[in-house]
Amino acid sequence: MRKAGWVLTLALAGACWAQQTTPVVRVEGRKERSNTPTASDMYCGGFITSEHIPTNRFIAAGWNSPDQTRYAAPIDYVYIHGHDIKEGDRFEIVRQVRDLNHYEAFPGARGAVHNAGEPFFEMGYVRVINVQKSTAVAVPELACADFVVGDVAIPFVERQAPVFRQVALDRFAPPNGKTVGRIIMGNEFDTILGTRNTAYIDIGADKGLKVGDYLRATRTYSYTYHDSEAGLSLKASANEDTQKDPQRLPRGDLSTLPRRTLGDMIVLEVQRKSA
Repeated sequence: MRKAGWVLTLALAGACWAQQTTPVVRVEGRKERSNTPTASDMYCGGFITSEHIPTNRFIAAGWNSPDQTRYAAPIDYVYIHGHDIKEGDRFEIVRQVRDLNHYEAFPGARGAVHNAGEPFFEMGYVRVINVQKSTAVAVPELACADFVVGDVAIPFVERQAPVFRQVALDRFAPPNGKTVGRIIMGNEFDTILGTRNTAYIDIGADKGLKVGDYLRATRTYSYTYHDSEAGLSLKASANEDTQKDPQRLPRGDLSTLPRRTLGDMIVLEVQRKSA
């Protein structure tokens, strides 16, 4: 598993988007590009929050309990235990999570996540069709993954999807002096991220971040060369035996090498200390 030592530079003006700037969708057998994130992009990414998430409403069972333990289909009836619920209410289903793998994607990763708050995975959202005593019957409207007993139900809040901008990726963009943060975790605890994956970062509304802002993911050679895993190639010789006195950077000054742009990202959700 590779370490994800990515650094983010906030670019509020003139920022970039990856070369494939918008997701490709198929319509009637042909490819078309959408200009906004999909519902899955907006409501399946998860988040890290420093705010309190109430857990007094939760999935207690389903129509086929105890035989069925996972629910995701539009025909699955899930039972939400809680009070002050009425027919027609919509709830987002979230799951507070902990990483059972103690591997750190970079030194201090666990501390960085803890400083940002508690991680939650978003499982989708449901609509209530019936209420009896302290139990509501709901059906999934969007399932990002299977719902299970114990997942938390919080009031659904519709989010405005940002519009993609068509800009070019600059692979060697120099630092621009704007806000810098770090990727501290990926959705589903991923440590290697690519197109359409969700990253959690350690800057949020406290640093002026907004939905629709673009971020540039970068990596310096200094990080790569000095990382215990990514720098393993330094143990091998890169020179030819016939070279006489091969030239090297003065005192190993890696700061003279360009900063690599790995990709660009758009902000879909912002918390106080993370996004």
